[in-house]
Amino acid sequence: MIVCDPRLDHQALAEASLVNIPVIALADSDSPLNFVDVAIPANNKSKHSIAYCFWLLAREVLQLRGEIPRDQPWEVMVDLFMYRDPEAKKAVDAVADAEADEPEEAQEEGAVQNTMKTFEGQGADEEEEEEHDDGEQWGQGQTPADYAK
Repeated sequence: MIVCDPRLDHQALAEASLVNIPVIALADSDSPLNFVDVAIPANNKSKHSIAYCFWLLAREVLQLRGEIPRDQPWEVMVDLFMYRDPEAKKAVDAVADAEADEPEEAQEEGAVQNTMKTFEGQGADEEEEEEHDDGEQWGQGQTPADYAK
C-alpha cells in the first residue's frame, strides 16, 4: 500500500499492519512513521510535489520491470498525475466552441474595435502632453538671442 501522508492515513496504516500488508509512505519531516515499512522523504503538502513523487515512483517501477530503459526520457508528462476538474475542462471547451462558431467578419470587426480603442487611448495621452507644454512658461517667448544679451 502507498500512502501520501501517514498522519492523515493513520487508520489505513493500522489496518494494513494487522494483515501484514507492506506500506510505503511519502513522509515529510513531521510525519509519524508508525506502521510504515518504507518511508520516502518528500514534501507531501503540495499537490505538485505529490504528483512529481508519484511520477518518479511510477517511472522507477517501470524501469525495474524492464519495460522502459533507464537511458531514455519518459514520454509521460508529470501533469498527467495531477487531478483536474472535468467540469472546468467542459466550460473552457464550450467557450472555445462559441468563439469558433462566430463568423470571421465578426471576429475581424472585434479585433479592429480593440485596436481602435488602443489607439484612441494613446492619442488622448499625447493631447494631454501637448496641453501641458502650452501651459508652461519656459523662457516666456524669448529667443536664444535674448539670452545672449
